[in-house]
Amino acid sequence: MSRNEKVDAATREIEETYRNRTPESARIIKDAARYVPDGDFRISIWFEPYPAVMARGDGCRLYDEDGNEYLDFSNNWTSMVLGNNHPKVVEAICNQAPLGSAMAAPPKRAYEWAQILCDRIPSVDKVRFCTSGTEAVMFAVRAARAFTGRDKILKMEGNYHGSYDIMEMTVGWRKLPPGLPKSVEQDVLVTPFNDKAAAEKLIRENKDELAAVIVEGILGAGGMIPPEDDYMKFLQQTARENDVLLIADEVISFRLATGGAQQIFDFQPDLTALGKTIGGGLPVGAFGGREDVMAVYSPRHKRPAHHAGTFVASSIAVAAAVAGLKELTAEAIDRINALGWSLRDKLQGILDDLHIKAQIKGYGSLQQLHFTPEPIHHASTAFLTQDRDILRLFHLSLMNKGIFIPNRGFFSVSTPMTEAEIDKAIQASAETLAELKPLMQEVAPQLVG
Repeated sequence: MSRNEKVDAATREIEETYRNRTPESARIIKDAARYVPDGDFRISIWFEPYPAVMARGDGCRLYDEDGNEYLDFSNNWTSMVLGNNHPKVVEAICNQAPLGSAMAAPPKRAYEWAQILCDRIPSVDKVRFCTSGTEAVMFAVRAARAFTGRDKILKMEGNYHGSYDIMEMTVGWRKLPPGLPKSVEQDVLVTPFNDKAAAEKLIRENKDELAAVIVEGILGAGGMIPPEDDYMKFLQQTARENDVLLIADEVISFRLATGGAQQIFDFQPDLTALGKTIGGGLPVGAFGGREDVMAVYSPRHKRPAHHAGTFVASSIAVAAAVAGLKELTAEAIDRINALGWSLRDKLQGILDDLHIKAQIKGYGSLQQLHFTPEPIHHASTAFLTQDRDILRLFHLSLMNKGIFIPNRGFFSVSTPMTEAEIDKAIQASAETLAELKPLMQEVAPQLVG
């Protein structure tokens, strides 16, 4: 049998188990295709043969329409750091809902939300709100351009900064995604993450046209890769030496410390983009930074940069956000980070015992498994050397065992979890890796030995 035939045979077996567990999800997705392209409305959560349709979430558990229970290690792609239906957040939403959900006027509590963020992040003097991490990045980039009068942006290859055209993950690195104009690449420069020399060269050569360097606090979509060797401090220093702004995208990494990755890795950006965990589970975003830079958005500015949005700082989102952030204390963050490190250590132990050559990257409560024997320091290794067939089978097999992780292979720990949930995920991972090892020996021998 060829490699493809062997992978297909293993896939059919695992998919059969999945289909037998989730017939109602299959029916719903098939019926939904009458109104939604192939039943999908969010590409990041789609996987073959079809995603499980969830009926409800409770703490760190999800329940699909067939009644299957899952431990939720996705946290809605890291955002539900408090789990689902946290009582304090539910209470805040229920108290606000009868008073109105959104109005064309600022709610008082939005200023409390702003103070919490400014107090937690020393680099943020002033902040403004929006409705997603994508928007937060878009408006941070706009601020940088308005402040400097320059257009170009330097990003890291594989960094995902939302679906804003110029910030799409593959822009300037791999083939341009369909629907994006070729013109977006004219103003975007790309450098490998953790490569100081390459970044410095591009910054110095383009400083007269470069508005900002943008970097994730931890390379999220690129594989949960942390910065190495004081990379962030180096970017800060090099950008400032060349009069270029530094934007930190903390949409994912803010959950790792009360002050985000900039607290952990000891750097101070000029602008910060936020989302996901700052909203208590509702769709929000925020961007902030130096007072002089953020002043470009002041309504009293002679010619302000434009920023508006119908549901910016809506009353109900603000209520959830303030309640959520008050629960996301330093102690809570330390605890889930410790659980994340525990998961990593135990998962590494399984890999060692089975003699499987895979990599684990991450920090604290965010850990990702990569099926490659190659050391990972930047996105190209994570993307181009991983055995995606093995990854897909690992993901679907965990689904069959009641462990819900994103199809990318990362584990995101939430505050309702304890060591017991970590151990359940580890047990399921151990069983799955042992089951997949014979296939690896046949079709991916580089992973075994």
